[in-house]
This record gives sequence, structure tokens and C-alpha cells, in this order.
Amino acid sequence: MKRYILFSVLCCMVIFACKKDETPLFDTTQNVYFDFEPDEADDKTDSLLYSFAYFPDKAEDTVFIPVRLSGFRTPKDRKFILATVDSSTTAVASVHYKPLEKEYTLAADSGICMVPLILINKDTLLRTKTLTIGLTLKATDDLGVAFKLENKGIVKFSNRLEKPTWWAVWANELGEYSRVKHELFIRVAGTTELGTNMQDFNTIPKALYHIRRFRSFILDPFKWVEVNAGEGYVVTMEADGFYYFYSSTNPGNKYKLVKNLEDGRYYFTDENGKRVV
Repeated sequence: MKRYILFSVLCCMVIFACKKDETPLFDTTQNVYFDFEPDEADDKTDSLLYSFAYFPDKAEDTVFIPVRLSGFRTPKDRKFILATVDSSTTAVASVHYKPLEKEYTLAADSGICMVPLILINKDTLLRTKTLTIGLTLKATDDLGVAFKLENKGIVKFSNRLEKPTWWAVWANELGEYSRVKHELFIRVAGTTELGTNMQDFNTIPKALYHIRRFRSFILDPFKWVEVNAGEGYVVTMEADGFYYFYSSTNPGNKYKLVKNLEDGRYYFTDENGKRVV
């Protein structure tokens, strides 16, 4: 009889344990958080970097802020709030970016929302300074923001460049580096960078093609614009009596040409006041 009672107790314990295992181990709430793409040097980041210098024809461009769901997907739309943080924002709304919407929608059955943020490339300040837009997520009746470390983000953008490593490899052909020269190179050379793998037999001829295209522009911008009319660039004389080179799709970003009386040529001037040669 005692053995029967003991056996019954053990059976009840096993059944109870099995039922307990079938219940969820935790109860999750529905939250959203930033999920920025990590860079090569880090496996996690809270920022997004952008430069108009690589896209000279654009007066504005859209970057996308990845907002991801933590929790269960549902068959209905849900709202969340994306707002700016004054303390980490140096850009001015409507001048450097278009103001954010009051709310954004995480679509039904979706686990991520790519929120569009429109950046504006009209202020010349962007050529000398990197501006920032601090971002934060705020809770709504639909979605929370429980992950505090992933609740802050920042967008950094400018219209300037930094000296790339490949410039030093081709310095004998390109000459002294300056941001203005780099910007002009991107606009007319037909590439944004030059190869450095000398083991590849295509590297040198490809690089020389782009360098020669750039050099022909520097020697005579007027002729280059005429020959490459399909590129969309123009040189016009402005009210101040100087010629300016610019993209017809982005006339707010112009490069001044100054005539040198000694040789009769027109030169661009870099950020240090030197001729671009």
C-alpha cells in the first residue's frame, strides 16, 4: 500500500512538472528600439553617418532610421513616436532636415520600420562642419521603449570629406590633398575612389583613366563641361562677375573660378586659399 501511495505521488509530481514546462518562461511586452547597422570596427553603434560630398547632384537626400520590434508581431498597425533630442542636436529643422512626423506606423505583421529622415543640402555650413540630429523613441499605447540603451540614436551629416587612404597611393598623380580637390574629383573623375591593390592588373589602367579625366577638368573646366554636357554640369557667370562651376540639379553648391592673369587660366580655390592644381 505504501509503495502504491509513493508511486502515485511520483506520478503527480511528473505530471505537474510537465505542465509547468509547457507554460511560458517569461512574459514579454511589446517594445521598439534602434537597430543601426554596425560598422567594421564595432559590432554595435548608435549612430548613422552621411556625407552629401559623395552625392554632389543632390539638394536633399533621405536616410532611413531602423526601428525594430521586440515582442510579437500582430496583424494590425501599431504606432510609435520618434522625436529629436535638443541636447544632442546641432542641425536646425526645416533648414538642415525636414521635421519629423508626430507618429510613425509599424505595419501589421512587421518586425521593423525604416523611418525616412530627409536631410537638406543647402546651407554652406555643411561644407565646414558636421551637424547632428539626436533621436529618441517614446512610448505610445501600442508600443513601449523598455530598452534604455537602445533608445537613443544620432545622425551625423555634412557636405565635406576626409582624406582617403588611397589618395596617398596616387599622390604623385593627384598632387596635394584638399577637401575641395577631393570634392571636384568625385564630381568629374567618374569614380569615388581609386584602387590600391597593385596585384590586380586592372588597378593601374583604371586609376589612370579616372585621374586623366580629372586632370583634363582641372586644366580646362569650360572645355570639360562642353565635352561632357550629358553629365549635367554647367559653368555660368554670376552677378559678381565670376564664373562658377556646379551641377544643374543642385545650383546651391557652387565652385568659384578665378582667372590668373599670368597664364590666362581659371583656377578653383581650396579651403586653405590655395589654387587647385
